[in-house]
Amino acid sequence: MILKNPKTKHNGSSIHIGWREWISFPNFGGFRLKAKIDTGATISALHATHIEEFKKNREKWVRFRVYQSKNFIIVKKPIIKYRIIKNSFGLSQKRPIVKMEIQLGEHSWETSVSLTQRSGMIYPMLIGRNSLRKKYIIHPKRSFLLI
Repeated sequence: MILKNPKTKHNGSSIHIGWREWISFPNFGGFRLKAKIDTGATISALHATHIEEFKKNREKWVRFRVYQSKNFIIVKKPIIKYRIIKNSFGLSQKRPIVKMEIQLGEHSWETSVSLTQRSGMIYPMLIGRNSLRKKYIIHPKRSFLLI
């Protein structure tokens, strides 16, 4: 099926996106990252550095940095839970999970994100299928359709 305008909605509810897109964090000044859409991943993953856990009001929180090129933001979030996740090399890691509001095109929502070191990877964020839900159609040969 060839789509003449992949930016248009499909059946009135779905949005067409490429296999990689720019996302932003509305709660952090619209800080933007390149993200890879990864339908093989259940949960989204974010490259975080300087990860430090601490207690705030008897809750576990985490402080970390998020980079895109030479720019970065410092984020402080409560830890929702920990989860064992297999990385792309097949190794299991225990990762903290936080809620982050992300924006893709004109739409923003809160989603669960695992924090991990992805320094050797091209894309600092993977958007997993739980973050996309059912409203997105992914075009594996197209990129940055929502710019």
